[in-house]
Amino acid sequence: MKLRRRETLPGLLGGVLAMAGCASIGPGNLDRDQLGYTRSMAESSKRQTLFNLVRMRFGEAPTFVAVNQLVSSYSLQSNGSGGFGSFSSPLTRWGVLGGMQYTDTPTFTMQPVTGDQFVEAYLRPLSPDEVLPLMQSGLPVDRLFWLALQTIGPLHNTQPLAHGLHTGSPNFLPTLALLRRIQEGGGLSMQLRKDKTGNRAFLLFETGHLPHLAPLVKDVYRNIGITPSVRAVEVFYGHTDSTAPAAKVPIMTRSLLAVMAAVAAEIDVPNADIAAGRTGRTLREPGQARPMLIIHSGPSLPERSYSSVKIDDTFYWIADNDMPSKIVFAILQLLKAIAESTQDQNAPVLTIPTR
Repeated sequence: MKLRRRETLPGLLGGVLAMAGCASIGPGNLDRDQLGYTRSMAESSKRQTLFNLVRMRFGEAPTFVAVNQLVSSYSLQSNGSGGFGSFSSPLTRWGVLGGMQYTDTPTFTMQPVTGDQFVEAYLRPLSPDEVLPLMQSGLPVDRLFWLALQTIGPLHNTQPLAHGLHTGSPNFLPTLALLRRIQEGGGLSMQLRKDKTGNRAFLLFETGHLPHLAPLVKDVYRNIGITPSVRAVEVFYGHTDSTAPAAKVPIMTRSLLAVMAAVAAEIDVPNADIAAGRTGRTLREPGQARPMLIIHSGPSLPERSYSSVKIDDTFYWIADNDMPSKIVFAILQLLKAIAESTQDQNAPVLTIPTR
């Protein structure tokens, strides 16, 4: 028996030392934590946007905190040792010792967006060459323009501060609906052209192989004051007082803060808050089928929601089964990302050591 125990000990020692030398957490953590941190940052960004929309609904100034860097550092230390003793007495002693220590030290660097960064990101009107590529990427043009534009040609979008008064042009939303039908039919695209002054943005209307779209394009041209024979319509920031048809269409884009103010004005809030004067009436433009983004409020949350926040004793949420609102919120998040990309700061970095 003693001989057998002496022969077994080297195998046990070898196993412990092999485990100590081969232990690795890198590849598994990279796969798990990359997705985990991506999901957490996405959900945090959604909640921050929703939180600020509700605050603006109650007259509070929005506050943004940007994640500049994320470092997750891991360490795994292991050791093993063994000993064997044989004496002249029948007593034989042997033992195996092992240990392992795991450390996870995530570090987040966050910075409030203030000063020049805030002005550049949230108060600067979006440029046409920043907005139109989102349409080309497949986003619905009517929702995009409804959020980002204050005017297109002679047509005006709703003023968020109107509180139910008719401030938009009657043909604004119908024209956006026409553009959506043309886009879905494959007759609408965009193009950026560079010259000495910078990027020039164009809307391209193709109806040669799609004759059934020609009447829709004709209606759009008439509504926004475009010469019927023009195929490539240049879009530029500005306005014009001319009523004569032209080859260019001026647009006035909103700043990101104005986009958020327009959405916030339509948020559903408790009637008690309106009656108490804590906020104004919910904006409902006459003839508007539904708000751009439906945000519900109540004393408790539903079982599922797309995003939610709690402010004081009230929950605010976007319904998980409200696809139109989810699309609009996604567009808002993309506009926010575009606006924030002008800030002089590094993009968030996720560092996960693999060994």
